[in-house]
Amino acid sequence: MVDCWLPYGETEVYVSVEMEQLLGIAEPQKISPEKPGSEILSEAFTAPLGKTLEELLTQETTVAIAVDNYASPHAVVLTLRELVRNLVELIIPRDRLTIILGNGENNKNKSKLRAAIEDTSDLKNITIIDHNNNTSNLVEVGTTHRGTPVKVNAQYHAASLKIAIGETKVNQYTGFSGAHSAVIPGMASAETIIENRKHYIDSEISPSVIELNPVKEDVLEAVKAAGIDFAVNLVTNTEGRIISAYTGGFEETWGRAINGLSGHYETSVTENADITLVSAGGLPYDQSLYAASLAVKTASRVTKKNGTIILLAECGSGLGADAYTQLAKVSEKSEYKRRYMKGAEALQEVKQVQKNQRIILVSALPAYLVESVGMESARTANEAYKRAVQSRRGRRTTVIPMGITTTISRL
Repeated sequence: MVDCWLPYGETEVYVSVEMEQLLGIAEPQKISPEKPGSEILSEAFTAPLGKTLEELLTQETTVAIAVDNYASPHAVVLTLRELVRNLVELIIPRDRLTIILGNGENNKNKSKLRAAIEDTSDLKNITIIDHNNNTSNLVEVGTTHRGTPVKVNAQYHAASLKIAIGETKVNQYTGFSGAHSAVIPGMASAETIIENRKHYIDSEISPSVIELNPVKEDVLEAVKAAGIDFAVNLVTNTEGRIISAYTGGFEETWGRAINGLSGHYETSVTENADITLVSAGGLPYDQSLYAASLAVKTASRVTKKNGTIILLAECGSGLGADAYTQLAKVSEKSEYKRRYMKGAEALQEVKQVQKNQRIILVSALPAYLVESVGMESARTANEAYKRAVQSRRGRRTTVIPMGITTTISRL
Protein backbone atom coordinates (compact mmCIF):
# COMPACT_ATOMS: atom_id res chain seq x y z
CA MET A 1 0.00 0.00 0.00
CA VAL A 2 1.03 3.58 -0.66
CA ASP A 3 -0.01 6.35 1.73
CA CYS A 4 -0.89 9.41 -0.40
CA TRP A 5 -1.04 12.66 1.58
CA LEU A 6 -3.40 15.40 0.42
CA PRO A 7 -4.10 18.92 1.74
CA TYR A 8 -7.26 19.26 3.83
CA GLY A 9 -8.05 22.52 5.59
CA GLU A 10 -4.97 23.54 7.57
CA THR A 11 -3.59 20.02 7.67
CA GLU A 12 -3.18 16.92 5.48
CA VAL A 13 -4.94 13.58 5.36
CA TYR A 14 -3.75 10.34 3.84
CA VAL A 15 -5.33 7.68 1.68
CA SER A 16 -3.87 4.19 1.38
CA VAL A 17 -3.82 3.01 -2.24
CA GLU A 18 -2.61 -0.35 -3.52
CA MET A 19 0.71 0.18 -5.28
CA GLU A 20 -0.31 -1.80 -8.38
CA GLN A 21 -3.51 0.26 -8.72
CA LEU A 22 -1.87 3.70 -8.46
CA LEU A 23 -1.61 5.32 -11.89
CA GLY A 24 0.24 8.28 -10.47
CA ILE A 25 0.16 11.46 -8.41
CA ALA A 26 -0.69 14.34 -10.73
CA GLU A 27 0.96 17.40 -9.24
CA PRO A 28 2.92 20.42 -10.51
CA GLN A 29 6.66 20.26 -10.96
CA LYS A 30 8.78 20.78 -7.84
CA ILE A 31 10.95 23.82 -8.63
CA SER A 32 13.61 25.21 -6.30
CA PRO A 33 14.32 28.96 -6.22
CA GLU A 34 17.63 29.96 -7.76
CA LYS A 35 18.03 32.85 -5.29
CA PRO A 36 16.66 33.79 -1.86
CA GLY A 37 13.20 35.37 -2.09
CA SER A 38 14.42 38.63 -0.55
CA GLU A 39 17.04 38.99 -3.30
CA ILE A 40 14.48 38.26 -6.04
CA LEU A 41 12.16 40.91 -4.61
CA SER A 42 14.93 43.49 -4.19
CA GLU A 43 15.81 43.14 -7.87
CA ALA A 44 12.15 43.39 -8.89
CA PHE A 45 11.58 46.62 -6.93
CA THR A 46 14.78 48.10 -8.35
CA ALA A 47 13.70 47.57 -11.97
CA PRO A 48 9.88 47.81 -12.23
CA LEU A 49 7.93 47.55 -15.47
CA GLY A 50 6.78 51.16 -15.49
CA LYS A 51 7.12 53.89 -12.89
CA THR A 52 9.17 53.33 -9.76
CA LEU A 53 7.67 53.77 -6.31
CA GLU A 54 9.65 56.98 -5.91
CA GLU A 55 8.02 58.44 -9.03
CA LEU A 56 4.56 57.59 -7.67
CA LEU A 57 5.01 59.16 -4.23
CA THR A 58 4.50 62.67 -2.86
CA GLN A 59 4.96 63.98 0.67
CA GLU A 60 1.23 63.57 1.33
CA THR A 61 0.77 60.10 -0.16
CA THR A 62 -1.42 57.59 1.67
CA VAL A 63 -0.88 53.98 0.68
CA ALA A 64 -3.32 51.07 0.53
CA ILE A 65 -1.78 47.66 -0.08
CA ALA A 66 -4.30 45.10 -1.34
CA VAL A 67 -3.24 41.50 -0.74
CA ASP A 68 -4.85 38.47 -2.36
CA ASN A 69 -6.10 36.24 0.46
CA TYR A 70 -5.30 33.15 -1.64
CA ALA A 71 -1.58 33.99 -1.89
CA SER A 72 1.14 32.13 0.02
CA PRO A 73 1.64 33.70 3.49
CA HIS A 74 5.41 33.17 3.24
CA ALA A 75 5.63 34.92 -0.13
CA VAL A 76 3.32 37.77 0.95
CA VAL A 77 5.25 38.46 4.16
CA LEU A 78 8.56 38.62 2.27
CA THR A 79 6.98 40.95 -0.28
CA LEU A 80 5.43 43.22 2.35
CA ARG A 81 8.74 43.47 4.20
CA GLU A 82 10.54 44.58 1.03
CA LEU A 83 7.73 46.93 0.02
CA VAL A 84 7.46 48.57 3.43
CA ARG A 85 11.25 48.96 3.62
CA ASN A 86 11.18 50.77 0.26
CA LEU A 87 8.29 53.01 1.27
CA VAL A 88 9.80 53.94 4.65
CA GLU A 89 13.14 54.74 2.99
CA LEU A 90 11.18 57.05 0.70
CA ILE A 91 9.92 58.89 3.82
CA ILE A 92 6.39 57.44 3.95
CA PRO A 93 5.51 56.99 7.65
CA ARG A 94 3.98 53.71 8.75
CA ASP A 95 0.80 55.41 9.94
CA ARG A 96 0.03 56.23 6.29
CA LEU A 97 0.25 52.58 5.22
CA THR A 98 -2.75 50.23 5.32
CA ILE A 99 -2.70 46.53 4.42
CA ILE A 100 -6.08 45.27 3.24
CA LEU A 101 -6.57 41.50 3.03
CA GLY A 102 -8.77 40.81 0.02
CA ASN A 103 -11.34 38.13 0.67
CA GLY A 104 -14.24 39.41 -1.40
CA GLU A 105 -15.30 35.90 -2.40
CA ASN A 106 -16.24 35.01 1.15
CA ASN A 107 -18.08 36.31 4.21
CA LYS A 108 -15.09 35.99 6.50
CA ASN A 109 -11.37 35.40 6.40
CA LYS A 110 -10.05 32.03 7.40
CA SER A 111 -6.38 31.80 6.51
CA LYS A 112 -2.95 31.98 8.07
CA LEU A 113 -2.16 35.18 6.19
CA ARG A 114 -3.15 37.74 8.83
CA ALA A 115 -1.38 35.84 11.61
CA ALA A 116 1.79 35.60 9.49
CA ILE A 117 1.75 39.37 8.91
CA GLU A 118 1.05 40.18 12.58
CA ASP A 119 3.90 37.91 13.68
CA THR A 120 6.44 39.77 11.52
CA SER A 121 8.35 42.42 13.48
CA ASP A 122 9.16 44.45 10.34
CA LEU A 123 5.42 44.95 9.78
CA LYS A 124 4.46 46.17 13.25
CA ASN A 125 2.50 49.43 13.63
CA ILE A 126 0.86 49.08 10.23
CA THR A 127 -2.94 48.97 10.10
CA ILE A 128 -4.35 45.67 8.80
CA ILE A 129 -7.95 45.47 7.56
CA ASP A 130 -9.95 42.40 6.50
CA HIS A 131 -12.19 42.97 3.50
CA ASN A 132 -15.13 40.57 3.20
CA ASN A 133 -17.97 40.61 0.70
CA ASN A 134 -20.55 41.49 3.35
CA THR A 135 -18.91 44.79 4.29
CA SER A 136 -20.89 47.99 3.85
CA ASN A 137 -17.74 50.11 3.53
CA LEU A 138 -17.91 50.32 -0.27
CA VAL A 139 -17.61 52.87 -3.05
CA GLU A 140 -19.00 52.46 -6.58
CA VAL A 141 -16.38 53.48 -9.15
CA GLY A 142 -18.10 52.61 -12.42
CA THR A 143 -19.72 49.89 -14.51
CA THR A 144 -18.08 47.59 -17.04
CA HIS A 145 -19.43 47.46 -20.57
CA ARG A 146 -20.84 44.00 -19.73
CA GLY A 147 -22.92 45.63 -17.00
CA THR A 148 -20.95 44.71 -13.87
CA PRO A 149 -21.19 47.45 -11.22
CA VAL A 150 -17.72 47.99 -9.77
CA LYS A 151 -18.00 48.48 -6.00
CA VAL A 152 -14.80 48.27 -3.99
CA ASN A 153 -13.49 48.78 -0.48
CA ALA A 154 -13.77 52.49 0.44
CA GLN A 155 -10.41 52.61 2.23
CA TYR A 156 -8.68 51.14 -0.78
CA HIS A 157 -10.41 53.66 -3.04
CA ALA A 158 -9.50 56.60 -0.78
CA ALA A 159 -5.74 55.93 -0.83
CA SER A 160 -3.69 58.14 -3.11
CA LEU A 161 -1.37 55.22 -3.97
CA LYS A 162 -2.99 51.84 -4.59
CA ILE A 163 -0.67 48.81 -4.52
CA ALA A 164 -1.74 45.21 -5.15
CA ILE A 165 0.13 42.00 -4.33
CA GLY A 166 -0.87 38.65 -5.80
CA GLU A 167 0.39 35.23 -6.74
CA THR A 168 0.15 34.18 -10.38
CA LYS A 169 -1.40 30.71 -10.34
CA VAL A 170 -3.90 28.72 -12.34
CA ASN A 171 -7.37 30.14 -11.75
CA GLN A 172 -10.67 28.49 -12.65
CA TYR A 173 -12.33 31.78 -13.62
CA THR A 174 -9.72 34.10 -15.15
CA GLY A 175 -7.24 31.53 -16.42
CA PHE A 176 -4.61 32.78 -13.99
CA SER A 177 -4.78 34.76 -10.79
CA GLY A 178 -2.45 37.65 -10.08
CA ALA A 179 -2.13 41.03 -8.38
CA HIS A 180 -5.43 42.02 -9.98
CA SER A 181 -7.13 39.25 -7.94
CA ALA A 182 -6.34 41.21 -4.76
CA VAL A 183 -8.69 43.94 -6.08
CA ILE A 184 -11.32 41.99 -8.05
CA PRO A 185 -12.61 39.86 -6.38
CA GLY A 186 -10.44 40.69 -3.34
CA MET A 187 -11.65 44.26 -2.64
CA ALA A 188 -15.05 43.85 -4.33
CA SER A 189 -18.65 43.74 -3.18
CA ALA A 190 -20.74 40.59 -3.37
CA GLU A 191 -22.77 42.22 -6.16
CA THR A 192 -19.67 42.91 -8.25
CA ILE A 193 -18.49 39.32 -7.96
CA ILE A 194 -21.92 37.85 -8.72
CA GLU A 195 -22.42 40.00 -11.82
CA ASN A 196 -18.92 39.17 -13.06
CA ARG A 197 -19.31 35.42 -12.62
CA LYS A 198 -22.59 35.31 -14.47
CA HIS A 199 -20.47 35.39 -17.62
CA TYR A 200 -19.08 31.94 -16.78
CA ILE A 201 -22.41 30.24 -17.54
CA ASP A 202 -22.45 31.04 -21.25
CA SER A 203 -18.72 30.54 -21.83
CA GLU A 204 -16.26 27.74 -22.42
CA ILE A 205 -13.77 28.76 -19.74
CA SER A 206 -10.78 26.61 -18.87
CA PRO A 207 -8.11 27.10 -16.21
CA SER A 208 -4.79 28.41 -17.61
CA VAL A 209 -6.53 29.75 -20.75
CA ILE A 210 -6.95 33.53 -20.93
CA GLU A 211 -8.01 33.98 -24.55
CA LEU A 212 -11.72 34.56 -25.27
CA ASN A 213 -12.53 34.58 -21.57
CA PRO A 214 -15.32 37.08 -20.76
CA VAL A 215 -14.90 36.66 -17.00
CA LYS A 216 -11.24 37.66 -17.28
CA GLU A 217 -11.99 40.58 -19.61
CA ASP A 218 -14.69 41.85 -17.26
CA VAL A 219 -12.35 41.53 -14.26
CA LEU A 220 -9.57 43.49 -15.97
CA GLU A 221 -12.01 46.24 -16.94
CA ALA A 222 -13.29 46.39 -13.35
CA VAL A 223 -9.73 46.52 -12.01
CA LYS A 224 -8.92 49.46 -14.26
CA ALA A 225 -11.94 51.29 -12.85
CA ALA A 226 -10.91 50.49 -9.26
CA GLY A 227 -7.26 51.31 -9.92
CA ILE A 228 -3.88 49.69 -9.31
CA ASP A 229 -0.98 52.15 -9.39
CA PHE A 230 1.72 49.60 -8.64
CA ALA A 231 1.46 45.81 -8.78
CA VAL A 232 3.59 42.96 -7.48
CA ASN A 233 3.01 39.67 -9.30
CA LEU A 234 4.69 36.68 -7.69
CA VAL A 235 5.52 33.26 -9.12
CA THR A 236 5.94 30.63 -6.42
CA ASN A 237 6.66 26.91 -6.20
CA THR A 238 4.45 24.26 -4.60
CA GLU A 239 5.81 25.21 -1.16
CA GLY A 240 4.95 28.90 -1.58
CA ARG A 241 8.59 29.97 -2.09
CA ILE A 242 9.21 32.80 -4.53
CA ILE A 243 10.65 31.74 -7.89
CA SER A 244 10.34 35.12 -9.58
CA ALA A 245 8.69 38.50 -9.00
CA TYR A 246 7.60 41.36 -11.26
CA THR A 247 6.67 44.89 -10.20
CA GLY A 248 5.06 47.82 -12.00
CA GLY A 249 1.92 47.97 -14.16
CA PHE A 250 -0.55 45.24 -13.27
CA GLU A 251 -1.14 43.92 -16.81
CA GLU A 252 2.53 44.04 -17.80
CA THR A 253 3.68 42.26 -14.66
CA TRP A 254 0.89 39.68 -14.95
CA GLY A 255 1.93 38.82 -18.50
CA ARG A 256 5.54 38.43 -17.44
CA ALA A 257 4.53 36.29 -14.47
CA ILE A 258 2.45 33.96 -16.67
CA ASN A 259 5.49 33.50 -18.90
CA GLY A 260 7.60 32.98 -15.78
CA LEU A 261 5.42 30.06 -14.76
CA SER A 262 6.82 28.14 -17.74
CA GLY A 263 4.22 25.41 -17.46
CA HIS A 264 5.19 24.53 -13.87
CA TYR A 265 1.48 24.18 -13.08
CA GLU A 266 0.96 21.51 -15.77
CA THR A 267 1.09 17.76 -15.38
CA SER A 268 -0.13 14.79 -17.42
CA VAL A 269 -1.50 11.30 -17.02
CA THR A 270 -1.19 8.29 -19.32
CA GLU A 271 -4.75 6.97 -18.98
CA ASN A 272 -8.05 7.84 -17.38
CA ALA A 273 -8.64 6.49 -13.89
CA ASP A 274 -11.44 4.40 -12.45
CA ILE A 275 -11.10 6.40 -9.23
CA THR A 276 -9.67 9.89 -8.85
CA LEU A 277 -8.78 11.32 -5.46
CA VAL A 278 -8.66 15.11 -5.66
CA SER A 279 -8.00 17.72 -3.00
CA ALA A 280 -9.00 21.31 -3.63
CA GLY A 281 -5.63 22.23 -2.10
CA GLY A 282 -6.42 22.92 1.56
CA LEU A 283 -7.08 26.39 2.94
CA PRO A 284 -8.10 28.81 1.55
CA TYR A 285 -9.19 26.71 -1.47
CA ASP A 286 -11.44 24.43 0.56
CA GLN A 287 -12.92 26.87 3.07
CA SER A 288 -16.36 26.26 1.51
CA LEU A 289 -17.92 23.88 -0.96
CA TYR A 290 -18.27 26.78 -3.40
CA ALA A 291 -14.55 27.51 -3.19
CA ALA A 292 -13.64 23.83 -3.69
CA SER A 293 -16.23 22.66 -6.24
CA LEU A 294 -14.35 23.34 -9.46
CA ALA A 295 -11.68 20.83 -8.43
CA VAL A 296 -14.12 18.14 -9.64
CA LYS A 297 -13.95 19.65 -13.12
CA THR A 298 -10.18 19.08 -13.11
CA ALA A 299 -10.64 15.52 -11.85
CA SER A 300 -13.40 14.72 -14.33
CA ARG A 301 -11.08 15.22 -17.29
CA VAL A 302 -8.88 12.30 -16.18
CA THR A 303 -11.61 9.98 -14.87
CA LYS A 304 -13.44 7.30 -16.85
CA LYS A 305 -17.11 7.58 -17.64
CA ASN A 306 -19.04 6.09 -14.72
CA GLY A 307 -15.88 6.39 -12.61
CA THR A 308 -15.70 7.83 -9.10
CA ILE A 309 -14.28 11.18 -8.00
CA ILE A 310 -13.45 11.62 -4.31
CA LEU A 311 -13.21 15.31 -3.42
CA LEU A 312 -11.37 16.27 -0.24
CA ALA A 313 -12.50 19.69 1.02
CA GLU A 314 -12.94 20.56 4.67
CA CYS A 315 -15.61 23.27 4.04
CA GLY A 316 -15.21 24.79 7.49
CA SER A 317 -17.26 27.83 6.39
CA GLY A 318 -20.11 25.68 5.04
CA LEU A 319 -21.57 25.61 1.55
CA GLY A 320 -20.41 29.14 0.77
CA ALA A 321 -23.16 30.08 -1.69
CA ASP A 322 -26.96 30.23 -1.82
CA ALA A 323 -27.07 28.26 -5.08
CA TYR A 324 -26.13 25.03 -3.30
CA THR A 325 -29.46 25.02 -1.50
CA GLN A 326 -31.79 27.02 -3.74
CA LEU A 327 -30.68 25.56 -7.10
CA ALA A 328 -29.71 22.08 -5.94
CA LYS A 329 -32.44 20.39 -8.03
CA VAL A 330 -31.81 22.39 -11.21
CA SER A 331 -30.31 20.45 -14.11
CA GLU A 332 -30.62 22.69 -17.17
CA LYS A 333 -27.92 25.24 -18.00
CA SER A 334 -30.53 27.75 -19.18
CA GLU A 335 -32.20 27.60 -15.78
CA TYR A 336 -28.92 28.32 -13.97
CA LYS A 337 -28.55 31.39 -16.15
CA ARG A 338 -32.15 32.56 -15.66
CA ARG A 339 -32.07 32.11 -11.89
CA TYR A 340 -28.43 33.02 -11.42
CA MET A 341 -27.22 33.63 -7.86
CA LYS A 342 -23.91 33.24 -6.07
CA GLY A 343 -22.36 29.84 -6.79
CA ALA A 344 -24.62 28.87 -9.70
CA GLU A 345 -21.73 28.60 -12.15
CA ALA A 346 -19.76 26.20 -9.92
CA LEU A 347 -22.82 24.13 -9.03
CA GLN A 348 -23.67 23.84 -12.72
CA GLU A 349 -20.18 22.39 -13.35
CA VAL A 350 -20.71 19.88 -10.54
CA LYS A 351 -24.01 18.81 -12.08
CA GLN A 352 -22.33 18.36 -15.47
CA VAL A 353 -19.69 16.08 -13.90
CA GLN A 354 -22.40 14.07 -12.12
CA LYS A 355 -23.92 13.13 -15.47
CA ASN A 356 -20.85 10.96 -16.11
CA GLN A 357 -19.19 10.33 -12.77
CA ARG A 358 -20.03 9.65 -9.15
CA ILE A 359 -18.76 12.19 -6.57
CA ILE A 360 -17.99 11.37 -2.93
CA LEU A 361 -17.20 14.39 -0.75
CA VAL A 362 -14.95 14.13 2.29
CA SER A 363 -15.73 17.20 4.41
CA ALA A 364 -16.95 18.56 7.72
CA LEU A 365 -20.38 19.28 6.22
CA PRO A 366 -23.48 17.45 7.53
CA ALA A 367 -24.41 14.54 5.28
CA TYR A 368 -27.85 15.98 4.50
CA LEU A 369 -26.31 19.10 2.95
CA VAL A 370 -23.87 17.07 0.85
CA GLU A 371 -26.56 14.67 -0.34
CA SER A 372 -28.88 17.56 -1.25
CA VAL A 373 -26.53 18.48 -4.12
CA GLY A 374 -26.28 14.90 -5.33
CA MET A 375 -22.92 14.00 -3.78
CA GLU A 376 -22.26 11.16 -1.38
CA SER A 377 -20.81 12.05 2.02
CA ALA A 378 -17.85 10.45 3.78
CA ARG A 379 -16.05 11.48 6.96
CA THR A 380 -12.60 10.17 6.07
CA ALA A 381 -10.67 9.80 2.85
CA ASN A 382 -9.98 6.12 3.48
CA GLU A 383 -13.67 5.45 4.08
CA ALA A 384 -14.53 7.14 0.78
CA TYR A 385 -11.81 5.25 -1.09
CA LYS A 386 -12.86 1.89 0.39
CA ARG A 387 -16.44 2.58 -0.70
CA ALA A 388 -15.32 3.47 -4.22
CA VAL A 389 -13.15 0.35 -4.51
CA GLN A 390 -15.92 -1.96 -3.31
CA SER A 391 -18.35 -0.68 -5.93
CA ARG A 392 -16.05 -1.06 -8.96
CA ARG A 393 -14.34 -3.84 -10.83
CA GLY A 394 -11.64 -1.45 -12.04
CA ARG A 395 -9.55 0.22 -9.35
CA ARG A 396 -6.94 2.19 -11.29
CA THR A 397 -6.43 5.35 -9.26
CA THR A 398 -5.08 8.85 -9.88
CA VAL A 399 -4.30 11.26 -7.03
CA ILE A 400 -4.46 15.06 -7.51
CA PRO A 401 -3.21 17.01 -4.46
CA MET A 402 -3.93 20.55 -5.81
CA GLY A 403 -7.11 20.30 -7.87
CA ILE A 404 -7.86 24.02 -8.12
CA THR A 405 -4.39 25.17 -9.22
CA THR A 406 -3.23 22.29 -11.43
CA THR A 407 -3.83 21.76 -15.14
CA ILE A 408 -3.83 18.12 -16.24
CA SER A 409 -3.66 16.70 -19.75
CA ARG A 410 -3.64 13.20 -21.25
CA LEU A 411 -0.42 12.01 -22.91
